[in-house]
Amino acid sequence: MSEEYEIVSVTPLRKLEKRLEMVEKGSPGYNAVLRDLVEMMKENQRVVDDLIKTNSELIAGIGQLSQHLAGLTGKFDEFMESIEVAGTSEEPQEWAHIKEEARKMADLNTAFDDRLKKLERQMKLTALSKYYYQAPQGQGAGDQGAGQGQY
Repeated sequence: MSEEYEIVSVTPLRKLEKRLEMVEKGSPGYNAVLRDLVEMMKENQRVVDDLIKTNSELIAGIGQLSQHLAGLTGKFDEFMESIEVAGTSEEPQEWAHIKEEARKMADLNTAFDDRLKKLERQMKLTALSKYYYQAPQGQGAGDQGAGQGQY
């Protein structure tokens, strides 16, 4: 085995080595951008994961809510049926008696109110007539003019 030797200038090789090292190291700005991009992608993935989790919880909550609403609707229907049944059933005689007494009291209150209004009107007329038919001052009882002091 024989080895061959050749004399070559080392300067171009050194330039190529330096350039290769720079490419391998990369520029500092480029690496920082790549790191930021990777961090943004990771953060984006975390946000997407959180959204998926929240969406799943929301769907489960809506399912429970619809079940509760169905139960509430059933209870409300039962309540309405019990009200309808209570409304159509016969009233006890006590209720009829109480209703009759309440009607009588309402009639008595109306009559009493009418009498009070009449009495109030008569009292006002009496008070007004006292001033209207009163003799002017300075005149005696016998000196009243025609039509005054008479009803």
